[in-house]
Amino acid sequence: MTDLQQANRPQRKLLAQAIGLALASTALPSLAAEEAQQTLPAVKVESTVISPYKAEKASSPQYTQKLADTPKTITVVPEQILRDQAVTSLRDALRNVSGITMQAGEGGAAAGDNLSIRGFDATNDLYVDGVRDIGAYSRDTFNLEQLEVTKGPSSTVSGRGSAGGSVNLVSKTAKFEDFKRGTIMVGNEDQLRATADINATLTSNLAGRINLMTQDSGVPGRDVTENKGSGFAGALTYLLSDKTTLSGGITYLDQDNVPDGGVPLLTNANGERYLDEKTAENYYGVENRDYDENEITTFKFAVEHNFSDTLSLRNQTFIGTTETSAAFTRPSFDSATGEARRGGAKGRDEDRDILSNQTSLRSDFISGGVQHNLVTGFDITQEEYINYELLYTDDNAPNVDLYNPVTNDPYNGSITRAGGKRKGTYDALSFFVSDTLTFTPQWLVTVGIRVEDYDQDYTQDYSSTNRDGSITSPYTYKSSDTLVSWNAAVTYKPVENGSIYFGIGNAQTPLGSNLTLSSDQQNLDAEEDQILELGTKWELFDAKVLANAALFRSVKTNAATNDVDNDDALVLDGEQVVQGLEMGINGTINAQWAIIANYTYTDSEVTESGDPTEEGEVIFNIPEHSASLWTTYQIDRAWQVGGGLQYIGDYQNGSTTELDATTLLNASASFQATDNVKLQLNANNLTDEKYLLKPRGSRGVPGTGKSFTLTASLEF
Repeated sequence: MTDLQQANRPQRKLLAQAIGLALASTALPSLAAEEAQQTLPAVKVESTVISPYKAEKASSPQYTQKLADTPKTITVVPEQILRDQAVTSLRDALRNVSGITMQAGEGGAAAGDNLSIRGFDATNDLYVDGVRDIGAYSRDTFNLEQLEVTKGPSSTVSGRGSAGGSVNLVSKTAKFEDFKRGTIMVGNEDQLRATADINATLTSNLAGRINLMTQDSGVPGRDVTENKGSGFAGALTYLLSDKTTLSGGITYLDQDNVPDGGVPLLTNANGERYLDEKTAENYYGVENRDYDENEITTFKFAVEHNFSDTLSLRNQTFIGTTETSAAFTRPSFDSATGEARRGGAKGRDEDRDILSNQTSLRSDFISGGVQHNLVTGFDITQEEYINYELLYTDDNAPNVDLYNPVTNDPYNGSITRAGGKRKGTYDALSFFVSDTLTFTPQWLVTVGIRVEDYDQDYTQDYSSTNRDGSITSPYTYKSSDTLVSWNAAVTYKPVENGSIYFGIGNAQTPLGSNLTLSSDQQNLDAEEDQILELGTKWELFDAKVLANAALFRSVKTNAATNDVDNDDALVLDGEQVVQGLEMGINGTINAQWAIIANYTYTDSEVTESGDPTEEGEVIFNIPEHSASLWTTYQIDRAWQVGGGLQYIGDYQNGSTTELDATTLLNASASFQATDNVKLQLNANNLTDEKYLLKPRGSRGVPGTGKSFTLTASLEF
């Protein structure tokens, strides 16, 4: 029996248990269902999306109220916005949300969606359909129905992590309507992409949908770098009865990119690193060596059953695999020669798998004159990470000219698997309860609690050599704990279309919960973040626009830091404070004018640390000011124009790197040539701003330069 088969045994057992529990819960006695139908009040049916720029609800079953009455800062970016902006990647989609900073990955990884929210690392807080997406790759939007960004600690809903917030990608589903859509996009720097989206009502109770994508594109403003790949997504919706709906989907994404390891940063007389704009377009990799290959496959199956108008059950099984193989150059400035140092490649060869089963039961009832929207449920999750040991042979690439690098020289080295591996697992069982209590039409209280019991292992089965020449022998580290997360909020609705709320909550983040552990992390408790948020939300212009504002204060009360008396020991004696203001608006002001805009002001401080020099300093990767704006105007039936900006204020990326403020200007124009054909021109970074998108130590990845794309859309 292979290692993979042995590893799958507990997964299959766990999945069988999860499905058994879900099926058992669907077998509630019919008498109970009939009694519930007689005694419980009817569920208030909320309207569906009334504006292509405004979503009514977040997708999580735990959010029972519409966004306007949900006491938390949640920004939803619907598909129509992504179409109008010709967005193709998650990174570009997140331009619509302020308070998010892109960064290079831990260990200097070149690719992948590495980001922070309100200054806290959120790379491990990315979700697809409510399930953690543990893959390290750049996510595509071809199968994306909407994007949801939740700000502030929210472990009650999402599980471990989410110190600064979380990002959820909602996949396209099969609908009971017929349409065929296709796009062909061309642009400068050899941008080329095509997509297809076909939905059909196959029978009276079965609908199917297929999404396809292929891409072979350069990156404007970056030499050599290339994004190449293809994707397929299929979905089915089956109405088993008037009470039961089955749905499922499979997604496959294959990427074969030329990665961007960035450019060397120079150092000024004050010891501060900066981007020399003369190098901003240069490629410093080794063209015949560097590669970034990703293969992502996911499968989802869900059952939804309505016992009555007031009692419903949902169960979802999700299986995801990500295989990544990559090697890239980490250039730096060689002060002795004035050249760019390239050296050996940084390689990754890893597999990441997740198996998740989620069950939630919603019950709406009145008790003691109080309306309840109660959701209870459990999650069973298994995550696995395997990182293969690599052997580098003759891999040291020579220096190149800083301003005129030659990067297509022959490469005679090799990068192969050496036989060893590191393996991390994270098994968790979670139970959650959330309830919205409506005392009067004006007063609501929301409470929630989540208990997550987990076991984590991290092993290395070979001896490795460290940078200082020391040897690390094979090891096994273990960690287990029970995390308790909670939230509570009071909402006051002075009028039907407006609310004022005050909420508190927390997040629990075990150290090493990204499926790695160190010897000192395994003995420490989880870090905890707590939030206070005072906010208000208003539906305006006949409820076609949602405006929101909130004051927040997040405190990490036991941040990991070095022991003040022993730099080699890790302790939970640190404290970090992030506070500020969020404002946003999105929707259609009238039949012609649509808008999404938001602004974030953030003040951060390290208040306690094992390093006294850090106390009183700002937290890295948090700009004090950030803002985003996108708006379109329909001139007549045929013509639409649009434009916007993204502003990121200056911020510290490290003790010696400060990034200057950046403003990116974007514009669009579209022409509806016929009922079925639309032409759309998008221009991004109109001023060709030179800036760092992902800084990391002595190097940084510049942002995309001036970009023009022309998209032809067909719809039948």
